[in-house]
Amino acid sequence: MLQAHDYVEPELNLGKDVRCLMLTKEFLENKTSGSINFLSKITGTPIQLMEQVHGVNIKTISTCLSEPLEKTDGMFTKSKDFGLAVKTADCIPLALSSEDGSEIAILHVGWKGLCGGIIENFLTKYSIEKKKYNAWIGPCISADNYEVGKEVFDSFCQSDPIAEINFKALGKKKWKFDLRSEATRRLSDGNVNICSSEDCTFKEEGLYYSYRNNQSDRRMITLIWRNNEE
Repeated sequence: MLQAHDYVEPELNLGKDVRCLMLTKEFLENKTSGSINFLSKITGTPIQLMEQVHGVNIKTISTCLSEPLEKTDGMFTKSKDFGLAVKTADCIPLALSSEDGSEIAILHVGWKGLCGGIIENFLTKYSIEKKKYNAWIGPCISADNYEVGKEVFDSFCQSDPIAEINFKALGKKKWKFDLRSEATRRLSDGNVNICSSEDCTFKEEGLYYSYRNNQSDRRMITLIWRNNEE
């Protein structure tokens, strides 16, 4: 049974009968390996994972597979028979649901996927303007702790010059980048009501894994599923 300190969840109800939460570092280290079977015990339904590659590929799925989806950074489903999961440390776990709960999705949003247009890909592919959506930007690295170089700055400014507003120059070709704000800006172009965690995975090392902080290869797991209990 999950305890209050085992997870964090959005303040907003994402959709009718939809549940969403992120399992914390403490819980994952002390109580589970994060296997699909264990995740299914938490949610009461099968869970689909991804083989994440920092890309923009989003797959529509109607059945839950026993293995992670290959080379995928987003999933969308209308099925009520299983949930979706994403593994993150400093990257954004982005969970989405239509207000009526008939559609759910989850995205892995790092700087490469964000710059490449994974959010725009989702908004366009699933015609979000036709149905009201709610989104949760889960815990990720904050701008104060996310220093990037010229490659990241140039990549964003070349693909979308407006992105420059979320970079703060430090000098010597270094910038602080607000990953969360840039994701929010891009989501705002769709018919999406956004709630966002302000937690920083780098700063709050008791709760979260962070590659930037300690080169951890461990990841938090964010889940979204439909609660089918009557």
